[in-house]
Amino acid sequence: MSEKKYLGDIQFFNNLEDDELDTLNQILKRKVYSSGDVIFRDDEAGEVLYVIKRGEVKVCKGGPNGELQTITILKDGDICGEMSFLDGRPHSATVIAIVETEIYQLKKVDFDKLIYSKPMLVYKIMRNIIFSVHAIVRGMNARYVDMVNYMWGRRR
Repeated sequence: MSEKKYLGDIQFFNNLEDDELDTLNQILKRKVYSSGDVIFRDDEAGEVLYVIKRGEVKVCKGGPNGELQTITILKDGDICGEMSFLDGRPHSATVIAIVETEIYQLKKVDFDKLIYSKPMLVYKIMRNIIFSVHAIVRGMNARYVDMVNYMWGRRR
């Protein structure tokens, strides 16, 4: 893969040094999804971190009648699959490309090999994952408060 020059432009990787980008360049897999392609499904096994280079995806959960309901939209620089990547459990949602979307895939098995050879790189990637999860939790908290205020018309 000769994508190193693009990696540093992606928000998720923008705090990495050139040698760290070189290392990632060797193990990342680039994949392009067409509009409507399923990237992964709810309850599928997965130990891959997906980093969106360009495009948009929707994160969906099944509704009461089986139809997919969109939870959120992710775009350039966002990540998905991070929980399965970290804990090895099946995915908790379905992710579908909305438009043509280019994604870098980081397999957990390749990431784990870096623990001893590139511990600072592993630390930075884990830190970036935590920051992403933290942003998700903050957003969920804000939406929850909005929902409670809407439903009960007062603050708790």
